[in-house]
Amino acid sequence: MNFHGIGTRSLVAAGLLGGAFATTASAQSNLEISGLLGAGVGYTSNVDGGAAVTANPGVLRPNAVIIRGAEDLGDGHRAVFYLGTLFSILNGNVFGGPAALFSRESYVGLANRLGTLTVGNQRDFMFDSLTLNRYPGSFFEGAYAAHQGPFSRFGVSYSPQGSFDFDRVNGEAIANTVKFKSADFSGLTFGAMYGFAGVAGSFGRSSATSFGVNYERGNAGIGAAYTMVKAPQTNNGNDGIRNIGLGLRYGFDKLTISGLATVSRNTATGAQIDVFDVSAGYDFTAAWYASVTYSYMHGNAQLDNHRANQVTSLIGYRFSRRTTVYVDAAYQIAYGEGAKAQVNASTGPSGNDRQFIGTLSIQHTF
Repeated sequence: MNFHGIGTRSLVAAGLLGGAFATTASAQSNLEISGLLGAGVGYTSNVDGGAAVTANPGVLRPNAVIIRGAEDLGDGHRAVFYLGTLFSILNGNVFGGPAALFSRESYVGLANRLGTLTVGNQRDFMFDSLTLNRYPGSFFEGAYAAHQGPFSRFGVSYSPQGSFDFDRVNGEAIANTVKFKSADFSGLTFGAMYGFAGVAGSFGRSSATSFGVNYERGNAGIGAAYTMVKAPQTNNGNDGIRNIGLGLRYGFDKLTISGLATVSRNTATGAQIDVFDVSAGYDFTAAWYASVTYSYMHGNAQLDNHRANQVTSLIGYRFSRRTTVYVDAAYQIAYGEGAKAQVNASTGPSGNDRQFIGTLSIQHTF
Protein backbone atom coordinates (compact mmCIF):
# COMPACT_ATOMS: atom_id res chain seq x y z
CA MET A 1 0.00 0.00 0.00
CA ASN A 2 1.28 3.44 -0.83
CA PHE A 3 -0.02 6.94 -0.81
CA HIS A 4 0.10 8.72 -4.13
CA GLY A 5 -0.55 8.30 -7.80
CA ILE A 6 -2.69 6.04 -9.99
CA GLY A 7 -4.72 3.50 -8.09
CA THR A 8 -3.80 4.92 -4.69
CA ARG A 9 -6.07 7.88 -4.06
CA SER A 10 -8.91 5.51 -3.27
CA LEU A 11 -6.60 3.88 -0.73
CA VAL A 12 -5.50 7.01 1.14
CA ALA A 13 -7.79 6.45 4.13
CA ALA A 14 -7.01 2.73 4.23
CA GLY A 15 -3.34 3.25 3.53
CA LEU A 16 -2.96 5.70 6.37
CA LEU A 17 -4.81 3.04 8.36
CA GLY A 18 -7.89 4.90 9.39
CA GLY A 19 -6.66 8.46 9.75
CA ALA A 20 -9.74 9.82 7.96
CA PHE A 21 -12.13 6.98 8.76
CA ALA A 22 -14.41 8.86 11.11
CA THR A 23 -15.56 11.31 8.43
CA THR A 24 -15.80 8.83 5.54
CA ALA A 25 -17.48 5.77 7.06
CA SER A 26 -20.63 4.59 5.31
CA ALA A 27 -23.97 4.96 7.03
CA GLN A 28 -24.51 1.21 7.49
CA SER A 29 -23.29 -0.66 10.54
CA ASN A 30 -19.97 -2.42 10.05
CA LEU A 31 -16.89 -3.85 11.75
CA GLU A 32 -13.46 -4.01 10.09
CA ILE A 33 -10.12 -5.49 11.07
CA SER A 34 -7.20 -4.26 8.96
CA GLY A 35 -3.52 -3.54 9.20
CA LEU A 36 -0.13 -3.20 7.62
CA LEU A 37 3.00 -5.37 7.79
CA GLY A 38 6.36 -4.13 6.56
CA ALA A 39 9.98 -5.13 6.98
CA GLY A 40 13.31 -4.97 5.18
CA VAL A 41 17.07 -4.69 5.36
CA GLY A 42 18.62 -1.29 6.03
CA TYR A 43 22.04 0.33 5.77
CA THR A 44 23.30 3.42 7.60
CA SER A 45 26.63 4.95 6.56
CA ASN A 46 27.60 6.43 9.90
CA VAL A 47 26.27 5.84 13.42
CA ASP A 48 28.73 7.34 15.92
CA GLY A 49 31.52 6.77 13.42
CA GLY A 50 30.67 3.34 12.00
CA ALA A 51 28.41 1.84 9.33
CA ALA A 52 25.48 -0.38 10.33
CA VAL A 53 23.41 -3.04 8.53
CA THR A 54 20.16 -3.89 10.29
CA ALA A 55 16.74 -5.44 9.86
CA ASN A 56 14.08 -2.73 9.60
CA PRO A 57 10.44 -2.63 10.59
CA GLY A 58 8.13 -0.61 8.35
CA VAL A 59 9.76 2.57 7.01
CA LEU A 60 7.22 3.78 4.45
CA ARG A 61 4.40 3.12 6.94
CA PRO A 62 4.56 1.64 10.46
CA ASN A 63 3.34 -1.85 11.30
CA ALA A 64 -0.16 -1.64 12.67
CA VAL A 65 -3.32 -3.59 13.48
CA ILE A 66 -6.62 -1.69 13.34
CA ILE A 67 -10.09 -2.53 14.64
CA ARG A 68 -12.74 -0.01 13.68
CA GLY A 69 -16.45 0.16 13.11
CA ALA A 70 -19.62 2.17 12.83
CA GLU A 71 -23.23 1.65 13.83
CA ASP A 72 -26.14 3.30 12.03
CA LEU A 73 -28.25 5.12 14.62
CA GLY A 74 -30.80 6.41 12.15
CA ASP A 75 -31.63 9.89 10.82
CA GLY A 76 -28.08 10.24 9.45
CA HIS A 77 -26.36 9.64 12.81
CA ARG A 78 -23.67 7.03 13.45
CA ALA A 79 -21.63 5.76 16.35
CA VAL A 80 -17.97 5.21 15.38
CA PHE A 81 -14.94 3.71 17.07
CA TYR A 82 -11.28 3.04 16.29
CA LEU A 83 -8.57 0.98 18.05
CA GLY A 84 -5.09 1.07 16.53
CA THR A 85 -1.91 -0.66 17.70
CA LEU A 86 1.62 0.12 16.49
CA PHE A 87 4.22 -2.63 16.86
CA SER A 88 7.59 -3.84 15.61
CA ILE A 89 7.32 -6.82 13.28
CA LEU A 90 10.93 -7.69 14.17
CA ASN A 91 10.25 -8.57 17.82
CA GLY A 92 6.52 -8.09 18.35
CA ASN A 93 6.97 -5.25 20.84
CA VAL A 94 4.18 -2.70 21.04
CA PHE A 95 5.28 0.92 20.55
CA GLY A 96 4.28 3.64 22.95
CA GLY A 97 5.64 2.37 26.24
CA PRO A 98 4.42 -0.14 28.85
CA ALA A 99 0.73 -1.07 28.59
CA ALA A 100 0.34 1.16 25.49
CA LEU A 101 -1.74 -1.37 23.57
CA PHE A 102 -3.62 1.16 21.42
CA SER A 103 -0.93 3.81 21.16
CA ARG A 104 -1.63 4.69 17.51
CA GLU A 105 -5.13 5.95 18.19
CA SER A 106 -8.16 4.86 20.19
CA TYR A 107 -11.45 6.71 20.23
CA VAL A 108 -15.23 6.48 20.23
CA GLY A 109 -17.74 9.06 19.10
CA LEU A 110 -20.72 10.19 17.08
CA ALA A 111 -20.93 11.31 13.46
CA ASN A 112 -23.52 12.93 11.21
CA ARG A 113 -23.66 15.00 8.03
CA LEU A 114 -21.85 17.90 9.73
CA GLY A 115 -18.87 15.97 11.02
CA THR A 116 -17.57 13.67 13.74
CA LEU A 117 -17.05 14.23 17.46
CA THR A 118 -14.74 11.73 19.19
CA VAL A 119 -13.09 11.22 22.58
CA GLY A 120 -9.89 9.25 23.25
CA ASN A 121 -6.20 9.04 22.33
CA GLN A 122 -5.97 10.84 18.98
CA ARG A 123 -3.56 12.38 16.48
CA ASP A 124 -3.63 16.14 16.06
CA PHE A 125 -4.18 18.30 12.99
CA MET A 126 -0.50 18.60 12.03
CA PHE A 127 -1.14 15.04 10.84
CA ASP A 128 -4.82 15.21 9.88
CA SER A 129 -4.80 18.48 7.92
CA LEU A 130 -1.27 18.28 6.50
CA THR A 131 -0.09 14.66 6.18
CA LEU A 132 -3.44 13.06 5.31
CA ASN A 133 -3.71 15.63 2.52
CA ARG A 134 -0.28 14.77 1.01
CA TYR A 135 1.80 17.86 1.80
CA PRO A 136 4.93 16.66 3.71
CA GLY A 137 7.75 14.45 2.49
CA SER A 138 6.80 11.84 5.10
CA PHE A 139 3.65 11.20 3.07
CA PHE A 140 5.80 10.13 0.12
CA GLU A 141 8.85 8.48 1.73
CA GLY A 142 7.64 7.65 5.24
CA ALA A 143 9.80 7.85 8.36
CA TYR A 144 13.04 8.65 6.50
CA ALA A 145 11.49 11.95 5.38
CA ALA A 146 10.05 12.75 8.82
CA HIS A 147 12.14 15.49 10.36
CA GLN A 148 15.04 14.86 12.76
CA GLY A 149 18.29 16.67 11.96
CA PRO A 150 21.08 17.95 14.25
CA PHE A 151 18.70 19.21 16.94
CA SER A 152 19.00 16.72 19.79
CA ARG A 153 18.64 19.50 22.40
CA PHE A 154 15.29 20.71 21.07
CA GLY A 155 13.41 18.23 23.28
CA VAL A 156 10.06 16.58 22.62
CA SER A 157 8.34 14.34 25.14
CA TYR A 158 7.51 11.54 22.68
CA SER A 159 10.99 11.01 21.17
CA PRO A 160 13.86 9.18 22.90
CA GLN A 161 16.25 11.01 20.56
CA GLY A 162 15.06 14.44 21.67
CA SER A 163 13.78 15.81 18.37
CA PHE A 164 12.39 13.16 15.99
CA ASP A 165 9.18 14.35 14.31
CA PHE A 166 9.41 17.65 16.17
CA ASP A 167 6.70 19.10 13.90
CA ARG A 168 4.38 16.07 14.40
CA VAL A 169 3.69 15.43 10.70
CA ASN A 170 4.67 11.76 11.12
CA GLY A 171 1.67 11.32 13.43
CA GLU A 172 1.77 11.57 17.23
CA ALA A 173 -1.26 10.75 19.38
CA ILE A 174 -2.34 12.90 22.34
CA ALA A 175 -4.15 11.31 25.28
CA ASN A 176 -7.41 12.50 26.88
CA THR A 177 -8.62 14.46 23.87
CA VAL A 178 -11.96 15.62 22.51
CA LYS A 179 -11.84 16.15 18.75
CA PHE A 180 -14.19 17.46 16.08
CA LYS A 181 -13.57 16.85 12.37
CA SER A 182 -15.96 18.41 9.92
CA ALA A 183 -17.52 16.72 6.95
CA ASP A 184 -16.40 17.78 3.47
CA PHE A 185 -18.20 21.00 2.49
CA SER A 186 -17.46 21.38 -1.24
CA GLY A 187 -13.75 20.72 -0.66
CA LEU A 188 -13.47 22.51 2.70
CA THR A 189 -12.69 20.51 5.85
CA PHE A 190 -11.71 21.78 9.27
CA GLY A 191 -11.42 20.67 12.87
CA ALA A 192 -10.38 21.34 16.43
CA MET A 193 -9.09 19.26 19.33
CA TYR A 194 -8.49 19.79 23.04
CA GLY A 195 -6.48 17.57 25.37
CA PHE A 196 -7.36 17.55 29.06
CA ALA A 197 -4.58 17.23 31.61
CA GLY A 198 -6.76 16.50 34.61
CA VAL A 199 -4.68 18.73 36.87
CA ALA A 200 -6.75 19.77 39.87
CA GLY A 201 -7.10 23.54 40.19
CA SER A 202 -5.41 24.29 36.84
CA PHE A 203 -7.36 23.74 33.66
CA GLY A 204 -4.56 24.73 31.28
CA ARG A 205 -1.50 22.99 32.72
CA SER A 206 -0.29 19.98 30.68
CA SER A 207 -3.12 20.55 28.20
CA ALA A 208 -3.10 20.38 24.40
CA THR A 209 -4.87 22.33 21.65
CA SER A 210 -4.94 21.75 17.90
CA PHE A 211 -6.73 23.26 14.92
CA GLY A 212 -6.67 22.50 11.21
CA VAL A 213 -8.23 23.51 7.93
CA ASN A 214 -7.87 22.18 4.38
CA TYR A 215 -9.35 23.15 1.03
CA GLU A 216 -9.35 21.03 -2.13
CA ARG A 217 -10.37 22.29 -5.55
CA GLY A 218 -9.74 20.15 -8.60
CA ASN A 219 -6.14 18.96 -8.51
CA ALA A 220 -5.02 21.62 -6.03
CA GLY A 221 -4.99 21.71 -2.24
CA ILE A 222 -4.00 24.04 0.57
CA GLY A 223 -3.96 23.26 4.28
CA ALA A 224 -2.89 24.81 7.58
CA ALA A 225 -2.58 23.51 11.13
CA TYR A 226 -1.68 24.60 14.66
CA THR A 227 -0.84 22.41 17.66
CA MET A 228 0.34 23.29 21.16
CA VAL A 229 1.17 20.49 23.58
CA LYS A 230 2.22 21.36 27.14
CA ALA A 231 4.31 18.57 28.66
CA PRO A 232 3.99 17.79 32.40
CA GLN A 233 7.80 17.73 32.74
CA THR A 234 8.25 21.17 31.09
CA ASN A 235 7.95 24.10 33.51
CA ASN A 236 5.43 22.18 35.62
CA GLY A 237 3.14 21.71 32.65
CA ASN A 238 2.99 25.38 31.66
CA ASP A 239 5.20 25.08 28.56
CA GLY A 240 5.80 22.66 25.71
CA ILE A 241 6.11 22.48 21.92
CA ARG A 242 4.12 24.74 19.61
CA ASN A 243 3.78 23.72 15.94
CA ILE A 244 2.45 25.68 12.97
CA GLY A 245 2.28 24.29 9.44
CA LEU A 246 1.19 25.33 5.94
CA GLY A 247 0.97 22.98 2.96
CA LEU A 248 0.34 23.35 -0.78
CA ARG A 249 -0.20 20.69 -3.45
CA TYR A 250 -0.96 20.45 -7.15
CA GLY A 251 -1.53 17.29 -9.17
CA PHE A 252 -0.93 16.82 -12.87
CA ASP A 253 -1.69 13.66 -14.87
CA LYS A 254 0.93 11.40 -13.28
CA LEU A 255 2.85 13.97 -11.26
CA THR A 256 2.09 15.41 -7.83
CA ILE A 257 4.06 18.37 -6.47
CA SER A 258 3.76 19.34 -2.80
CA GLY A 259 5.26 21.93 -0.48
CA LEU A 260 5.26 22.23 3.29
CA ALA A 261 6.53 24.82 5.77
CA THR A 262 6.51 24.23 9.53
CA VAL A 263 7.64 26.24 12.55
CA SER A 264 8.25 24.33 15.81
CA ARG A 265 9.08 26.15 19.04
CA ASN A 266 9.92 25.01 22.55
CA THR A 267 8.14 27.68 24.57
CA ALA A 268 10.23 26.94 27.68
CA THR A 269 13.68 27.40 26.11
CA GLY A 270 12.92 29.52 23.04
CA ALA A 271 14.49 26.88 20.77
CA GLN A 272 12.92 26.95 17.31
CA ILE A 273 13.23 24.86 14.13
CA ASP A 274 11.95 26.05 10.75
CA VAL A 275 11.44 23.46 8.00
CA PHE A 276 10.72 23.69 4.27
CA ASP A 277 9.84 20.59 2.24
CA VAL A 278 9.38 20.30 -1.53
CA SER A 279 8.19 16.91 -2.80
CA ALA A 280 7.36 15.34 -6.13
CA GLY A 281 5.73 11.96 -6.75
CA TYR A 282 5.46 10.37 -10.19
CA ASP A 283 3.71 7.22 -11.48
CA PHE A 284 5.60 5.77 -14.45
CA THR A 285 3.10 2.93 -14.85
CA ALA A 286 0.35 1.37 -12.76
CA ALA A 287 3.10 -0.66 -11.04
CA TRP A 288 6.22 1.54 -10.95
CA TYR A 289 6.32 4.84 -9.08
CA ALA A 290 8.90 7.13 -7.52
CA SER A 291 9.17 10.22 -5.34
CA VAL A 292 11.78 12.67 -4.09
CA THR A 293 11.76 15.26 -1.28
CA TYR A 294 14.16 18.08 -0.50
CA SER A 295 14.08 19.32 3.11
CA TYR A 296 15.78 22.33 4.64
CA MET A 297 15.85 22.52 8.44
CA HIS A 298 17.12 25.53 10.40
CA GLY A 299 17.57 25.86 14.16
CA ASN A 300 17.84 29.23 15.89
CA ALA A 301 20.52 30.51 18.27
CA GLN A 302 19.28 28.33 21.14
CA LEU A 303 20.14 25.36 18.90
CA ASP A 304 23.53 26.82 17.95
CA ASN A 305 22.16 27.83 14.54
CA HIS A 306 22.49 24.23 13.37
CA ARG A 307 21.05 23.55 9.94
CA ALA A 308 20.57 20.59 7.62
CA ASN A 309 19.89 19.84 3.98
CA GLN A 310 18.33 16.46 3.22
CA VAL A 311 17.25 14.64 0.07
CA THR A 312 14.97 11.61 0.44
CA SER A 313 13.84 9.42 -2.43
CA LEU A 314 11.81 6.28 -3.00
CA ILE A 315 11.29 3.87 -5.89
CA GLY A 316 8.49 1.36 -5.51
CA TYR A 317 6.89 -1.52 -7.40
CA ARG A 318 3.29 -2.57 -6.75
CA PHE A 319 2.81 -6.28 -7.15
CA SER A 320 -0.85 -5.65 -6.34
CA ARG A 321 -3.06 -3.15 -4.53
CA ARG A 322 -1.92 -4.73 -1.26
CA THR A 323 1.74 -5.68 -1.74
CA THR A 324 4.62 -3.31 -2.61
CA VAL A 325 8.40 -3.56 -2.59
CA TYR A 326 10.43 -0.37 -2.43
CA VAL A 327 13.85 1.18 -2.03
CA ASP A 328 13.83 4.18 0.30
CA ALA A 329 16.95 6.30 0.93
CA ALA A 330 17.95 9.63 2.48
CA TYR A 331 21.14 11.69 2.61
CA GLN A 332 21.61 14.53 5.07
CA ILE A 333 24.34 17.16 5.46
CA ALA A 334 24.39 19.14 8.71
CA TYR A 335 25.93 22.59 9.19
CA GLY A 336 27.11 24.54 12.21
CA GLU A 337 29.76 24.07 14.87
CA GLY A 338 29.56 20.54 16.25
CA ALA A 339 26.48 19.66 14.17
CA LYS A 340 25.99 15.91 13.67
CA ALA A 341 23.68 14.66 10.96
CA GLN A 342 20.81 12.39 11.92
CA VAL A 343 18.16 11.24 9.46
CA ASN A 344 15.95 9.14 11.68
CA ALA A 345 15.40 8.40 15.36
CA SER A 346 16.14 4.70 14.92
CA THR A 347 19.61 5.28 13.46
CA GLY A 348 21.28 7.43 16.09
CA PRO A 349 23.41 10.47 15.19
CA SER A 350 26.33 10.35 12.79
CA GLY A 351 29.88 10.76 13.99
CA ASN A 352 30.20 13.79 11.70
CA ASP A 353 28.06 16.14 9.61
CA ARG A 354 26.87 13.57 7.03
CA GLN A 355 24.66 10.52 7.10
CA PHE A 356 23.16 8.21 4.46
CA ILE A 357 20.43 5.71 5.22
CA GLY A 358 18.63 3.29 2.92
CA THR A 359 16.40 0.24 2.93
CA LEU A 360 15.02 -2.46 0.64
CA SER A 361 11.64 -3.36 2.09
CA ILE A 362 8.34 -5.10 1.44
CA GLN A 363 4.96 -3.85 2.61
CA HIS A 364 1.66 -5.73 2.74
CA THR A 365 -1.76 -4.56 3.84
CA PHE A 366 -4.74 -6.61 4.92
